Amino acid sequence: MSRENRMDMKKVTVSALLTAMAIIIPNYMPKLVLEPIFSATFAAHVPGIVALFLGPAAVIGTAIGSALGFFMSLANPWVSARALLHLVFGLVGYYMAKERYNIFLLLLVTGIIHAASEMLVGLVSLPFIAAPPSIVNYILVTVGLGTFIHHCIDFAIVLLIYTPLYKAKVLPIPLNYNSLKK
Repeated sequence: MSRENRMDMKKVTVSALLTAMAIIIPNYMPKLVLEPIFSATFAAHVPGIVALFLGPAAVIGTAIGSALGFFMSLANPWVSARALLHLVFGLVGYYMAKERYNIFLLLLVTGIIHAASEMLVGLVSLPFIAAPPSIVNYILVTVGLGTFIHHCIDFAIVLLIYTPLYKAKVLPIPLNYNSLKK
């Protein structure tokens, strides 16, 4: 087996493990649920953030796994839709990581995209849920700010485990802590 085929096999295997984690985490990790559309589950974004350092297929698979896991856990289509949209920040994050953008810039950009996409799901859900007029403020503050903070916490978890995974050749992209782009 060539070196390239071994690397592809490793990416597929790691992607499958991340997808499995994305399904399992919503079902077993502690969560905070604020009806009708917000939930925060400990480490729920970790598989998706790790996947963005592997490639688009890993990002897509992990986002689908996360959506499935949240649907199994909460049976709430809006929370599942929010999880599926992790593929948006993941794909942008993959491009930025591949181009070796500064890791903190990557965190900021993906966090903003993540929060914006989850707020969009909240706004789209309005005609379908019984909610008071103040729900728009709830979506902007609780969903937007809550998602951004949750994203930052889960990104910090990824930063703690990234170096050992990179040294073990599980993740192919070195992190850039210095310049805005290498």
